[in-house]
Amino acid sequence: MCGPSLCRRAQRGQAMTEYVVVVAAGIILLLAIVAGSSSSTVQQMIVALKNFWTNYSYLISLP
Repeated sequence: MCGPSLCRRAQRGQAMTEYVVVVAAGIILLLAIVAGSSSSTVQQMIVALKNFWTNYSYLISLP
């Protein structure tokens, strides 16, 4: 049996490990090359945001 402070510390360590695993998996997915494409997910996101901003600024400039 563990005392209250020891159990809390063990749970805190487990949560930190889970957090690191999830963040690392997210970063790998973002930087991975998408099948059938020569650009990463981040590059595709940047292109999509540039296109959105171009269209948005054109829409605002209309009378």
